[in-house]
Amino acid sequence: MLNPKYQRYADRLRDLIAEGESVAQLERPKGRYSFIADESSIPLQAWLDKANNILHIVFGPQSPQVRHFIAVLPSEKMAAVQHAREVYRIIGVLQGALDDLEKGFLIGQEFLIAGDVFDSVLEQAKYLVDTGYKDPAAVLARVVLEDALKRIARAEGIADTLKASQLNDELKKTGRYPQPQWRLIQAWLDVGNAAAHGNFNDYDADRVKEVINGIEQFLATELRI
Repeated sequence: MLNPKYQRYADRLRDLIAEGESVAQLERPKGRYSFIADESSIPLQAWLDKANNILHIVFGPQSPQVRHFIAVLPSEKMAAVQHAREVYRIIGVLQGALDDLEKGFLIGQEFLIAGDVFDSVLEQAKYLVDTGYKDPAAVLARVVLEDALKRIARAEGIADTLKASQLNDELKKTGRYPQPQWRLIQAWLDVGNAAAHGNFNDYDADRVKEVINGIEQFLATELRI
Protein backbone atom coordinates (compact mmCIF):
# COMPACT_ATOMS: atom_id res chain seq x y z
CA MET A 1 0.00 0.00 0.00
CA LEU A 2 1.34 3.42 -0.97
CA ASN A 3 1.62 6.14 1.61
CA PRO A 4 -0.80 9.09 1.14
CA LYS A 5 1.68 11.32 -0.69
CA TYR A 6 2.66 8.64 -3.20
CA GLN A 7 -0.97 7.61 -3.57
CA ARG A 8 -1.82 11.16 -4.67
CA TYR A 9 0.97 10.97 -7.23
CA ALA A 10 -0.35 7.64 -8.50
CA ASP A 11 -3.89 8.99 -8.76
CA ARG A 12 -2.61 12.01 -10.68
CA LEU A 13 -0.76 9.79 -13.15
CA ARG A 14 -3.89 7.70 -13.69
CA ASP A 15 -5.93 10.84 -14.33
CA LEU A 16 -3.40 12.05 -16.88
CA ILE A 17 -3.32 8.68 -18.63
CA ALA A 18 -7.11 8.81 -18.99
CA GLU A 19 -6.94 12.44 -20.13
CA GLY A 20 -4.33 11.50 -22.70
CA GLU A 21 -6.68 8.92 -24.18
CA SER A 22 -9.25 11.68 -24.67
CA VAL A 23 -6.68 14.04 -26.15
CA ALA A 24 -5.64 11.43 -28.70
CA GLN A 25 -9.23 11.30 -29.93
CA LEU A 26 -9.02 14.97 -30.93
CA GLU A 27 -7.04 14.15 -34.07
CA ARG A 28 -8.97 15.20 -37.20
CA PRO A 29 -8.33 14.98 -40.95
CA LYS A 30 -6.79 18.10 -42.43
CA GLY A 31 -5.99 17.85 -46.10
CA ARG A 32 -4.20 14.60 -46.85
CA TYR A 33 -3.22 14.03 -43.21
CA SER A 34 -4.69 14.09 -39.71
CA PHE A 35 -3.64 16.40 -36.89
CA ILE A 36 -4.55 17.60 -33.44
CA ALA A 37 -4.73 21.25 -34.41
CA ASP A 38 -6.55 24.55 -34.13
CA GLU A 39 -8.71 24.73 -30.98
CA SER A 40 -7.83 21.11 -30.13
CA SER A 41 -4.21 22.15 -29.60
CA ILE A 42 -5.26 23.95 -26.40
CA PRO A 43 -6.22 20.81 -24.40
CA LEU A 44 -3.27 19.01 -26.01
CA GLN A 45 -0.70 21.52 -24.78
CA ALA A 46 -2.38 21.77 -21.38
CA TRP A 47 -2.14 17.98 -21.02
CA LEU A 48 1.50 17.97 -22.11
CA ASP A 49 2.33 20.63 -19.51
CA LYS A 50 0.62 18.63 -16.77
CA ALA A 51 2.36 15.40 -17.79
CA ASN A 52 5.74 17.15 -17.82
CA ASN A 53 5.08 18.74 -14.42
CA ILE A 54 4.05 15.54 -12.62
CA LEU A 55 7.09 13.64 -13.89
CA HIS A 56 9.42 16.41 -12.74
CA ILE A 57 7.73 16.70 -9.35
CA VAL A 58 7.62 12.97 -8.61
CA PHE A 59 10.85 11.70 -10.15
CA GLY A 60 13.06 14.76 -10.60
CA PRO A 61 14.43 16.53 -13.70
CA GLN A 62 17.34 14.10 -14.17
CA SER A 63 15.26 10.94 -13.75
CA PRO A 64 14.94 8.21 -16.40
CA GLN A 65 11.21 8.96 -16.54
CA VAL A 66 11.73 12.61 -17.50
CA ARG A 67 14.47 11.71 -19.99
CA HIS A 68 12.17 9.14 -21.59
CA PHE A 69 9.36 11.72 -21.80
CA ILE A 70 11.65 14.14 -23.64
CA ALA A 71 13.00 11.40 -25.90
CA VAL A 72 9.55 10.44 -27.25
CA LEU A 73 8.66 14.04 -28.16
CA PRO A 74 9.10 14.99 -31.82
CA SER A 75 12.38 16.90 -31.97
CA GLU A 76 12.29 16.71 -28.13
CA LYS A 77 9.76 19.59 -28.09
CA MET A 78 6.29 19.51 -26.56
CA ALA A 79 5.09 22.11 -29.07
CA ALA A 80 5.85 19.68 -31.90
CA VAL A 81 3.30 17.08 -30.73
CA GLN A 82 0.36 17.04 -33.14
CA HIS A 83 -0.60 13.42 -33.78
CA ALA A 84 -2.45 10.78 -31.80
CA ARG A 85 0.46 8.35 -32.19
CA GLU A 86 2.72 10.83 -30.42
CA VAL A 87 0.20 11.22 -27.61
CA TYR A 88 0.07 7.45 -27.18
CA ARG A 89 3.86 7.32 -26.84
CA ILE A 90 3.62 9.80 -23.97
CA ILE A 91 0.80 7.79 -22.41
CA GLY A 92 3.20 4.85 -22.44
CA VAL A 93 5.76 6.92 -20.52
CA LEU A 94 3.11 7.84 -17.93
CA GLN A 95 2.03 4.21 -17.57
CA GLY A 96 5.65 3.17 -17.04
CA ALA A 97 6.08 5.91 -14.44
CA LEU A 98 2.94 4.77 -12.63
CA ASP A 99 4.22 1.19 -12.58
CA ASP A 100 7.57 2.36 -11.18
CA LEU A 101 5.80 4.30 -8.45
CA GLU A 102 3.44 1.49 -7.47
CA LYS A 103 6.26 -1.06 -7.35
CA GLY A 104 8.36 1.04 -5.00
CA PHE A 105 10.93 2.52 -7.38
CA LEU A 106 10.55 6.00 -5.92
CA ILE A 107 10.71 4.76 -2.35
CA GLY A 108 13.81 2.75 -3.18
CA GLN A 109 15.41 5.79 -4.79
CA GLU A 110 14.63 7.89 -1.71
CA PHE A 111 16.11 5.22 0.57
CA LEU A 112 19.26 5.02 -1.52
CA ILE A 113 19.87 8.77 -1.30
CA ALA A 114 19.04 8.82 2.42
CA GLY A 115 21.41 5.90 3.02
CA ASP A 116 24.32 7.86 1.55
CA VAL A 117 23.54 10.83 3.81
CA PHE A 118 23.17 8.62 6.88
CA ASP A 119 26.50 6.94 6.18
CA SER A 120 28.19 10.33 6.18
CA VAL A 121 26.58 11.42 9.46
CA LEU A 122 27.42 8.12 11.17
CA GLU A 123 31.03 8.49 10.06
CA GLN A 124 31.05 11.86 11.82
CA ALA A 125 29.58 10.22 14.92
CA LYS A 126 32.34 7.59 14.87
CA TYR A 127 35.01 10.26 14.61
CA LEU A 128 33.50 12.16 17.54
CA VAL A 129 33.34 9.16 19.85
CA ASP A 130 36.87 8.08 18.87
CA THR A 131 38.20 11.54 19.77
CA GLY A 132 36.50 11.67 23.16
CA TYR A 133 33.18 13.29 22.31
CA LYS A 134 30.74 10.50 23.09
CA ASP A 135 27.79 12.79 23.88
CA PRO A 136 27.43 14.64 20.53
CA ALA A 137 28.14 11.29 18.83
CA ALA A 138 25.18 9.75 20.66
CA VAL A 139 22.95 12.66 19.64
CA LEU A 140 23.96 12.34 15.96
CA ALA A 141 23.28 8.61 16.02
CA ARG A 142 19.83 9.21 17.45
CA VAL A 143 19.03 11.83 14.77
CA VAL A 144 19.93 9.33 12.05
CA LEU A 145 17.86 6.58 13.66
CA GLU A 146 14.78 8.76 14.07
CA ASP A 147 14.97 10.01 10.48
CA ALA A 148 15.33 6.44 9.22
CA LEU A 149 12.32 5.31 11.25
CA LYS A 150 10.25 8.14 9.76
CA ARG A 151 11.21 7.15 6.21
CA ILE A 152 10.47 3.48 6.81
CA ALA A 153 7.16 4.40 8.44
CA ARG A 154 6.12 6.46 5.40
CA ALA A 155 6.90 3.52 3.16
CA GLU A 156 4.63 1.39 5.34
CA GLY A 157 1.79 3.93 5.29
CA ILE A 158 2.35 4.98 8.92
CA ALA A 159 2.12 8.66 9.92
CA ASP A 160 5.65 9.97 10.42
CA THR A 161 4.46 12.56 12.95
CA LEU A 162 4.67 10.02 15.78
CA LYS A 163 7.55 9.99 18.24
CA ALA A 164 10.48 7.72 17.41
CA SER A 165 9.55 5.15 20.05
CA GLN A 166 5.95 5.10 18.77
CA LEU A 167 7.18 4.61 15.21
CA ASN A 168 9.24 1.70 16.47
CA ASP A 169 6.12 0.21 18.08
CA GLU A 170 4.04 0.63 14.94
CA LEU A 171 6.69 -0.87 12.66
CA LYS A 172 6.88 -3.92 14.90
CA LYS A 173 3.09 -4.25 14.76
CA THR A 174 3.08 -4.17 10.96
CA GLY A 175 5.69 -6.93 10.88
CA ARG A 176 8.35 -4.77 9.26
CA TYR A 177 10.82 -6.27 11.71
CA PRO A 178 10.58 -8.72 14.66
CA GLN A 179 10.51 -8.03 18.39
CA PRO A 180 14.27 -8.55 18.96
CA GLN A 181 14.98 -5.75 16.45
CA TRP A 182 12.34 -3.60 18.15
CA ARG A 183 14.12 -4.08 21.50
CA LEU A 184 17.48 -3.11 20.01
CA ILE A 185 16.03 0.04 18.48
CA GLN A 186 14.41 1.03 21.75
CA ALA A 187 17.71 0.57 23.53
CA TRP A 188 19.48 2.75 20.93
CA LEU A 189 16.81 5.41 21.34
CA ASP A 190 17.30 5.30 25.11
CA VAL A 191 20.98 6.16 24.72
CA GLY A 192 20.17 8.99 22.32
CA ASN A 193 17.48 10.33 24.64
CA ALA A 194 19.87 10.25 27.59
CA ALA A 195 22.40 12.29 25.59
CA ALA A 196 19.77 14.77 24.42
CA HIS A 197 18.58 15.33 28.01
CA GLY A 198 22.05 15.71 29.48
CA ASN A 199 22.12 12.38 31.32
CA PHE A 200 25.67 11.73 30.20
CA ASN A 201 26.51 9.24 32.96
CA ASP A 202 23.85 6.79 31.75
CA TYR A 203 26.18 5.42 29.06
CA ASP A 204 29.86 5.28 28.15
CA ALA A 205 31.86 5.59 24.91
CA ASP A 206 31.83 1.84 24.28
CA ARG A 207 28.03 1.81 24.47
CA VAL A 208 27.83 4.68 21.95
CA LYS A 209 30.09 2.72 19.58
CA GLU A 210 27.76 -0.29 19.91
CA VAL A 211 24.78 1.92 19.11
CA ILE A 212 26.42 3.40 16.02
CA ASN A 213 27.43 -0.04 14.72
CA GLY A 214 23.97 -1.41 15.40
CA ILE A 215 22.29 1.45 13.55
CA GLU A 216 24.64 0.94 10.59
CA GLN A 217 23.65 -2.74 10.35
CA PHE A 218 19.97 -1.86 10.71
CA LEU A 219 20.13 0.70 7.90
CA ALA A 220 22.00 -1.70 5.62
CA THR A 221 19.09 -4.12 6.00
CA GLU A 222 16.10 -1.78 6.04
CA LEU A 223 17.09 0.94 3.58
CA ARG A 224 17.24 -1.52 0.74
CA ILE A 225 15.91 -1.12 -2.78
